[in-house]
Amino acid sequence: MLLAALPCVVLAEGWEPLPPLPEPNGGFILGVQNEKIAIVGGTNWEGGKKHWLTAIHAFDPATGRWAKLRDLDHPVAYGTALQNGAAFAFLGGTDGSQSLRVLACIAGDKTHVQISSLPSSVVLSAGGDVAGRYVVAGGTDDAANLAGLQRSVHAVEWIKGAWQVKTMADFPGKPFAVAASAVVGSELFIFGGMNYDSAASAPVNSTEAYAFAPEKNTWRKLKPLAVAVRGMTAVKLDGQHIYLAGGYTSDFTADAVIYDVKSDSYSKAKPLPYAAMIGLVKLDGYVYCLGGEDKKQSRTDKFFRIPVAELLK
Repeated sequence: MLLAALPCVVLAEGWEPLPPLPEPNGGFILGVQNEKIAIVGGTNWEGGKKHWLTAIHAFDPATGRWAKLRDLDHPVAYGTALQNGAAFAFLGGTDGSQSLRVLACIAGDKTHVQISSLPSSVVLSAGGDVAGRYVVAGGTDDAANLAGLQRSVHAVEWIKGAWQVKTMADFPGKPFAVAASAVVGSELFIFGGMNYDSAASAPVNSTEAYAFAPEKNTWRKLKPLAVAVRGMTAVKLDGQHIYLAGGYTSDFTADAVIYDVKSDSYSKAKPLPYAAMIGLVKLDGYVYCLGGEDKKQSRTDKFFRIPVAELLK
């Protein structure tokens, strides 16, 4: 069945519903592989118990169907997605019991490459592929260890036949996790996230925004967000605009803004089709919104898409 042949129900906001995920999922690693949308691992809840997932699923827009590609050797969630053209990999994450000091590509049977020199703070980190450098910033060693949030930044590169890890300039803001991040040009952009208030023993949402240039090993401060938010997601729309959406303020939200890289400014954007800490990915002129944490101890299997042109209006 072609996706175009499915009943086309378009919401007022412009989002088109698609076949739901194979299972409710949040914390998965999301990317594009062979013109398909791939989700790796993740978590969900059933009967008050959290489950850590091993499957890699792919959605083919040409057929409108999900398919299971394979299972990983162990669960993985909360890693950093690395997208370089058609190549999709991820860095770090956790299996639910320990942080994973690994670099992994979803193509082929051999998925994980152990990198002992990686830091342990590779859970809930920000990052991306910046001109061949795999950058990971912030995070913690355990999704439950909020007091262990970091400002550290590392770059992973293939040099002289081996993976090498270089310590970079620390994030200039507070130690953080679950921030939105996207790569535009030669910079990694990071927005919002979660800090930790040690006096109150509680998480605090952030408005901080910075851009990192790995080639120069320098940070520059951006205009802060208008609303403090953690768990927001970012996706590059073009060479100038980043769509920032969802997350948690005082509750789960569907609100969205577009950040203009050239003018260092934000403008109100079309909201998400539902409130959650979602996944966002761009493929062939569409932005896809899928899954996520929609309330405490809950995950959703919802799946939508919208033309990039609709978001840029």
